[in-house]
Amino acid sequence: MTGEDILIVSNWTDASFGLDVAYNFGQAMDISDLISLKNFANTEFCPRFLVDETDMENIGRGLRGKRIYLISTSSPTLSRVELAMRNFMIARAAKENGALRVVLVEPDLFFSAQDRGPHTSDHPQMNRPEDRKKFDGQPFSARMYAEMLRTSGVDQVITVHNHKPQVLSQIYREVFGANNGLTPFYNLDISHIVANFILHTVSVAQNGANLGFVAPDEGAMDFVSRVRDFTGLKDSVMVVLEKKRLGQRQVELTAGQGAEKLKGRQVFILDDMVRTGGTINAAMRVLAENPVTRPAKVYFYCTHTYISPEGRENLNSPYLTEFLTTNTMPNVLNRDDQGRLRRKMVVLKIEKFIADALGACLERDEPPEERYGKHSVPFADKLYTLEYSSRNLHRQDLESSPAQLNIFKSSAD
Repeated sequence: MTGEDILIVSNWTDASFGLDVAYNFGQAMDISDLISLKNFANTEFCPRFLVDETDMENIGRGLRGKRIYLISTSSPTLSRVELAMRNFMIARAAKENGALRVVLVEPDLFFSAQDRGPHTSDHPQMNRPEDRKKFDGQPFSARMYAEMLRTSGVDQVITVHNHKPQVLSQIYREVFGANNGLTPFYNLDISHIVANFILHTVSVAQNGANLGFVAPDEGAMDFVSRVRDFTGLKDSVMVVLEKKRLGQRQVELTAGQGAEKLKGRQVFILDDMVRTGGTINAAMRVLAENPVTRPAKVYFYCTHTYISPEGRENLNSPYLTEFLTTNTMPNVLNRDDQGRLRRKMVVLKIEKFIADALGACLERDEPPEERYGKHSVPFADKLYTLEYSSRNLHRQDLESSPAQLNIFKSSAD
């Protein structure tokens, strides 16, 4: 197999994330030269892979033997439902025209939050009738999406930092079955990139004695623990906050055991997703407004960020030093639309990471947990780039400070 056997396309025209993944993978042709994404006058979507127009011998077989990587991210003009339908149609077009394998690359996996339904009994959060009652009358959307992807011709799905990867992995194994020996679901861990970023952002003097890691709830605990371990900063501390949800948009947080050790430290609160920012705002308040736990600085990182007006307001907390996120939802790159938050926002663009994973894990069958383990942290800065506003004065101060030439030495000791 050669590079000519691989096509990287996206489900909406000029999607920057898809274009950059293709570029970093080494694809010479633009996505728009590989696939046409058109709508009929009646608004129905009809994709067309652009095959050799003069070939009259291989009609319907123009993609024979090729592997198609379909990049799917949020769009400023299309809803997730519309994008999902486009995924189905593009996958079917690929398979009907001879594609050997179709891989959906969806960093923020659609419908994965609805990972259970009213009849689910083997989910860790479905132990009582009251738990199932919350989903009474609703569909089991995550499973339905997996079934529709499978029916349309998708062979594998790749996502990044899923909220419940074990649950989703089980769903996709059940739906995809034997799958010709292919692993149906990949959840790419991003701990190595976050650890690398932290080590480039704060001083690592005294092996992290000035650093704290905070999980805003038990759901984030494993991720936060893994990032802390990947940094190698053994003298840092970790705290898990206690969270009680009072309503759909109202939470109550209390400082967890050992929270007093965060006093005077530079603290990183880490999570997988933010929508309204209410949980993080409450986390910052519970730490910063208590003189017993008050940190010197507070950084908040999340992988997937939906920037709503409410989220911008909550994340503009006076207690927040910097807000860090990736571009799995590319709307975060519209810095000028983020209001005051642009003064604190830093975006880790991860197209290089995705391109690397496609080559290493999907093409060469290298297990992700081996390629992106703790040993990869010193080199992880090659897998992302930073984007931030010129109004981010904190970032300017970091750039003007002396380079931390031995930044990874203490983590290796």
